[in-house]
Parts: sequence; structure tokens; C-alpha cells
Amino acid sequence: MALAGTAAVAGKTLAGLGLMLGLALTPPNVQAAPLKQQVDLSHVAIIWSVGHGDFTKVMGQFRQINSAELVFDREDVSKSSVKVDIEAASLDSNHYFRDNWARSEASLNVWKFPKILFESTRIEKTGDKTGKMTGNLTMHGVTKPVTLNVTYNKGGKHLSGKYSIDGFTATGMLKRSDFDMKAFIPWIGDEIEFTIQLEAHRPNDPT
Repeated sequence: MALAGTAAVAGKTLAGLGLMLGLALTPPNVQAAPLKQQVDLSHVAIIWSVGHGDFTKVMGQFRQINSAELVFDREDVSKSSVKVDIEAASLDSNHYFRDNWARSEASLNVWKFPKILFESTRIEKTGDKTGKMTGNLTMHGVTKPVTLNVTYNKGGKHLSGKYSIDGFTATGMLKRSDFDMKAFIPWIGDEIEFTIQLEAHRPNDPT
């Protein structure tokens, strides 16, 4: 009986060691939890366009993004989030007088409302590399929900091999009138289309 008891204890001990060894040798999950990534502001672009009398579209961008935060879960995008702070006065359509008008009280009123803010509230997957992101956009002192179509362009190592990059493109549309900016509608279009390009850094995946 003593020998049997000792053998049983030894068997349990070996089983426990085997389990521990198995866990130790199991490759770690590539992304077990949402990861806050470092957004590369030198590779962020916010491009917009608005109709001009239905003849053409005026195109421009915001040249200063104060901050951008990205939490990205590659396994479950619904756990991801985005937060962006844009300097409203950095609007640039390559025309001095037009841009000053756009910054004035007749439009963005950047002295009273210096920031354009976006914070996501929901992200859902729509395809292998596509999704929809809904969030609250605050502009001209008004906060409204907007929805963007997002494409995950690529993920992979930087040229240096020291870190990896995730790249995204997002497109959407908003109405100026929804944000209490109605001057010269419809000569200046109510609808503004925009495209966002963004790169974010993360550590290389374990090998």
C-alpha cells in the first residue's frame, strides 16, 4: 500500500511537471489583448474635398495633428479604439484668402473652437481587411456621430526590422450644416468628403 501511495504521488507530480512544461513550451499568443500602438504622426494625413459650384471640388488637408491614439486588437477589432486631436487652424487648401475665410467666424471659427476632436465609439469588421468605425466628431463646438469605412492596408516589419507597422486608410463624409456651418450652401458644397491615412508602430511579433 505504501509503495502504491508513493507511486500515485509520484505520478501526480510528474503529470504536474508535464503540464507546466507544456505551458512553458506553448508559443505565446501573438496578440492576446488589445495593444496601444504608437501612431507615427509623420505618416498621418487628413485630406478633404468640398464642391465648388458643382464645377470642381476644392481639396485640402489639415497639416497639424496634435495627437492620435490607436488601440488595435488584430484578433477582435471590436476591442480597438481611436482618438484624434486636430488643430483646426491648420486647414490648408493652398489659397491664402480662402483658408483665412474658412478659419473665420463665418466657418470654423478657430479662435473660439481651436480643436477638432474624434473619438471612436464602435468598430465592427465587415471583411477580411475592412471595417466600419463609428465615433463622435466635435467641430465648431458641435458633436455629432460620423461613420468611416476603414481598410487595413498591411501589417509587417519596418525596413530596419526593429519594429512593425500597421497601415490603415479610412474614408467618410459629413455635412457642414450638421455642425452649424451653412455659409454659401449650395455654392460651397454642404457635403465634405475626407480620407485619412495612418501608420502605427508596434513591437515585432515573437518568432
